[in-house]
Amino acid sequence: MKVLLLNQIPEVNNKYTFSMARGLKKAGVDITVCGIENDDVSAYSDIPFLNTFGCYSTEPSLVKKVASYRKSWRNIVDHCIKEKFDIVHVQWYIFSPLDWKYHRLLRRKGIKVVTTIHDLLPFNKKFYDFYFHKKIYSHSHKVISQARMNEKELVEKYGVSKEKIVYIPHGHYMEFADSASREESLAYLKLPHNRPVILFFGQIKKVKGVGVLITAMKDVVKNHPDALCLIAGKVWHDDFSEYQKLIDEFGLQENIRADIRFIADEEIKYYFNAADIVALPYLQIYQSGVVLLAYAYEKPVVATTEGEFLTVVKNGETGLLVPANNAVKFAEALDWYLNHPDKAHRFACEGKKDISERLSWDTIAKSLKETYANAR
Repeated sequence: MKVLLLNQIPEVNNKYTFSMARGLKKAGVDITVCGIENDDVSAYSDIPFLNTFGCYSTEPSLVKKVASYRKSWRNIVDHCIKEKFDIVHVQWYIFSPLDWKYHRLLRRKGIKVVTTIHDLLPFNKKFYDFYFHKKIYSHSHKVISQARMNEKELVEKYGVSKEKIVYIPHGHYMEFADSASREESLAYLKLPHNRPVILFFGQIKKVKGVGVLITAMKDVVKNHPDALCLIAGKVWHDDFSEYQKLIDEFGLQENIRADIRFIADEEIKYYFNAADIVALPYLQIYQSGVVLLAYAYEKPVVATTEGEFLTVVKNGETGLLVPANNAVKFAEALDWYLNHPDKAHRFACEGKKDISERLSWDTIAKSLKETYANAR
């Protein structure tokens, strides 16, 4: 069975894609990853890589972006026909009208299409996205849902037959938890050594609830004036100046530090090893790689009762869950961890143990291989 695994968003998805590819290779699947032509995949040299997809996102105009994207899809279809691939496994639909066009073309050429849903619709969705995503999902040979909450909507709203939907959760990130001492990490980030650090890590966008976290910090510092919140990540379709206004309004300049930039892979270890708590105040989420990174680094998490957090985090055992968009409850959870460091450490240890066993890539690869075999 020859499978092409497509990944057009390497910055945020390479860890997931190549972890999955390694699991599939180990399970005996003939797997090739197809990604962006200038992507540095030297860390994943054990997996065959096809750099067919053009750098559409760097093109200066929408017309050139679309032209690059169309050319890339044509190259993929031609390659799959020439090399006799059985399945194309797609994870992202960037320009859904074009994605649908080439989805149909693959099917006409006898190549099966399997779709993984990270988000039902893009968070920056266009007016046409629902129409084309509905077509794509309902006509895929198999649809892999990473969140059980999606399944009812896929059937009722997107017209996907129940038999086509397979629930396969996001795998763990244990292999990416690079070691660095807390002292080394604090020194690298130029953080003080005598303050508890609360980390928000990842893309900064409206659904991530950064404003809720900042508002919660207003209450946290009343009991823990030395608490330091570190917000690290690149802004995506959002405006950090709005959050900075909140920081200034609440007088939290000494309690919140913002590293607003893309965090390179080699730096991630410093952020997580410096952290005492990882905060995930998301307003909406289907699944999250950040919570899995937090557990890989054995950190206690506070998350919201959204999406797969309900599956990944066992409230009161491996982490704390609070209602979304509730700064008071979020502050109480952070405060509880700061008041009970021993329990926070126990939650973190239990979380790491639970995820390493329950969300192993060997288990996920086995489910994927069965899904490919049953694609009709």
